[in-house]
Amino acid sequence: MPAVPKPAPSIPRVRALDGLRGLAVAAVVLFHAGHLAGGYLGVDVFFVLSGFLITTLLLSEQGSTGRVRLGAFWARRARRLLPALVLVLLAVALWAASRPSTEIVGLRGDALATIGYVANWHAIASGTDYWALFRSASPLEHTWSLAIEEQFYLVWPLVFVTLSSVRRATERTSRSLAHRVLTVALVGSAISWLLMQVLFEPADTARAYYGTDTRAASILIGVALAAILTLHPAGGGPRARRVLSVLGVLAPVGLVLASAQLN
Repeated sequence: MPAVPKPAPSIPRVRALDGLRGLAVAAVVLFHAGHLAGGYLGVDVFFVLSGFLITTLLLSEQGSTGRVRLGAFWARRARRLLPALVLVLLAVALWAASRPSTEIVGLRGDALATIGYVANWHAIASGTDYWALFRSASPLEHTWSLAIEEQFYLVWPLVFVTLSSVRRATERTSRSLAHRVLTVALVGSAISWLLMQVLFEPADTARAYYGTDTRAASILIGVALAAILTLHPAGGGPRARRVLSVLGVLAPVGLVLASAQLN
């Protein structure tokens, strides 16, 4: 009898995170509509959520099966993201076919970069100014953030598997792994933040804004949160849970206020 394949690892759906995604989407849309000065912070929220959810999945699979099947992980990500991306590219191709060639200069390069998930580095190399989106937007300009997430999906599982192979035979392996993940995430986010400070140029923000290395801090904060919740699954004692509850209310309020005030 053939072996029955194990179901893909999953985590419980948290409706609060769905609500946070909704707030992030609304912030970005309002920002591009010119109604919310700091709405671009919604992109950072998505990065944090990506780091948190992907790392939670990896920790769950490692804890339940003792290993991470990288091929299966990448196949799940492809099934989740590629169909929508293909539809977007087809829609853009149909749109471009009806436009004068002068309006679609550079679109082929944008499309190739989108397919290769290097749109953010393509934007840097071509000298794209993010804030010029409102004057001459490319229909594929938004794929820079998707490119950063895809690069994270490719690289981070490899780092995770490497971390999980260290001291595999020690006791309480899952907690040891979570500690290593937390350490790497905190150190990495600090390095990323420092790189952003060094590379930031007020006259040309593209390198700091689009760079995978400079934007990794947000994703790695999500990674750190996943590791912390693995180490303290019940949220700690009653006092810690009360603190987390308060933070859960204050965080979205702070996001809304920051989005309204920042320029």
